[in-house]
Amino acid sequence: MIAVRKGVRGLAVLSSVTLLAACGGGGGDGGSGGPDLTLDSDNLAEQTVEVGPESDVSGILGLQDDINTGQALILEVMESLEAQHTGSSDTISCEQGGTATVTDESADGRIDEKWLLQDCVINTQVLGSVSLSGDYRFVASFSGDEASDFVLEGSETYGIEGLRLSNSEQIKIRGRADADYSIAGSFASFIDTVSVFEFKVGDRYAAITDAETRLEGNEATIDFTTKGKLIGSAIGGYIQLSTPQVVKINNGAACPASGILRIASNGVAEILFGTSTEGAGDAVQIRVDGQIVDSSDDCSAIGFLP
Repeated sequence: MIAVRKGVRGLAVLSSVTLLAACGGGGGDGGSGGPDLTLDSDNLAEQTVEVGPESDVSGILGLQDDINTGQALILEVMESLEAQHTGSSDTISCEQGGTATVTDESADGRIDEKWLLQDCVINTQVLGSVSLSGDYRFVASFSGDEASDFVLEGSETYGIEGLRLSNSEQIKIRGRADADYSIAGSFASFIDTVSVFEFKVGDRYAAITDAETRLEGNEATIDFTTKGKLIGSAIGGYIQLSTPQVVKINNGAACPASGILRIASNGVAEILFGTSTEGAGDAVQIRVDGQIVDSSDDCSAIGFLP
C-alpha cells in the first residue's frame, strides 16, 4: 500500500511535465481566487502559462524542484530537532547555534507540539547551513492498531524565515497541511490536504493552494484523485491540477485501469487511462481540447510507477 501511494503521489506533477511537453495549446481556464498568498509579490497566482508545444518544460521541472526543496527543508529541520526532543517541554540547542523551544502538551492518543525557533542554525542537504526563526506546530490524534484498524488525524502549521548562510539569500516559508489516514480491515484511506504552502528563497518562489490528494482502496484496487493549484516563479504563473474521473489502479498493473488527469492554465490538457480512452485500446492518451495528440501502451513515460 505504501509503495503504491508513493508512486501515485508522484503522478500528478510528473504528468504535468509530459503534458506541457507533448500537448498542443487549448482554451484558457480561469484560476483566480483561493487563499491569500502573502509571499507572492509578483502576483503569479493570477498569471496563466502556456499548455502546449511551446511550454517551458524546464520551468515545470524547476517548480517541482522548488516545491520539493521547501517541503524537504521543513522535514530536515524538524527531524534534526526531534532527534533531541525528550518528550517534554524544553529548550534545545540547534546543531550550529541558536535555540528551539518546544512546548509539548501531548497526552495519550494525542500529539501536540509547539516549536519556537530563534536563530536556529542547522546544516541541511537541500540548502546547506540555514539560520531560521519562527514557529512550527504539529497536532495529531490517533487510535487503534496500525496493523489493522487505525485512525490518525493531524495537521502542521508553520511560519518560518531566515537566511541561507552560503549566500545570504532570504528564506521564507509558511503554510498548513492536514492529514486523515485510516485503516479498517482490508480498506485503507489516505487523504492529504494543503490549504496553503508558500516557499521563497532568494528570487525563487513556489506555492500550493487548495490541494487535496486521496488514495482509497484495498490490496486489489486503489482509487486516486487529486486537485490543487501549483504556482511558481520557475514557470511565471500557475497550473491547475484535477481528476475529472477517478484514476483506478489495480495492484501490480503497468497502467491505471481508467481515469482522467487534467492540467489547466492557458490551455487545457488531459491524460486518459485505460477504458477512459473510450474504446481506443490505448493504455494512455494525451488530449488537448478533446483531440488526441499522443497515445501509448507504456505509462512509465508519464511517471506512473506500479
